[in-house]
Amino acid sequence: MVFKRSKRDTQSRYRHNIARSVIAVAIASITVPTIPAGTAVAETLTGTKVAKATFRKCEGGNRTTCVVDGDTLWIRGAKIRIADIDTPEVSEPKCASELGLGQRATSRLIELVNQAPFELHAWPGHDEDRYGRKLRILIRNGKSLGDILVSEGLARTWSGRRQPWR
Repeated sequence: MVFKRSKRDTQSRYRHNIARSVIAVAIASITVPTIPAGTAVAETLTGTKVAKATFRKCEGGNRTTCVVDGDTLWIRGAKIRIADIDTPEVSEPKCASELGLGQRATSRLIELVNQAPFELHAWPGHDEDRYGRKLRILIRNGKSLGDILVSEGLARTWSGRRQPWR
C-alpha cells in the first residue's frame, strides 16, 4: 500500500521546518557570546610565537615573509589578515588621501613586526576569510599590534564589513 502525503501536510511540514530554523538561529544569536574588540579576545586563546624575522614590503612573486598592506602580511609562506583591524587600501584606493594613509599604515606595520617577537592568536569562529587568508590577531606583550595602528589613526577596529575611508 502506498501512502501519499496531501499538499496540506507537505506545506505544514515545510512551515514547521522553517519555524524551527528561525527559532534555532534566534537562540544561537542570543546565546553565542559576542566577540569583544581588541586584546580581550586574544588573551583567551593560545598563541603561536613568531621569532624575530625581517619583514619588508611585498614585491614580486616571492612572498614568504613580507607585508602586503596595513592589515595583510605573509609569515613563513602563509597569508595572514590581521583580524581585529581594517586599514586603507593601497592596491585600489578610492582617492589620494586613502592611498597616503594606506601607505603610512603599511610602513608602520613593517616597523611593528620588525621590532620584536610577537604571537599570532586565532580569531574566534573563523580561521580564514573568503580570500583564503588566515585570520589572526598579532600580540606583543599582551597588546594587539592592530590596536596600536588604531590608536595612531592608521587603522580602525574591524566592524565586520568594509566601509569607505573619508
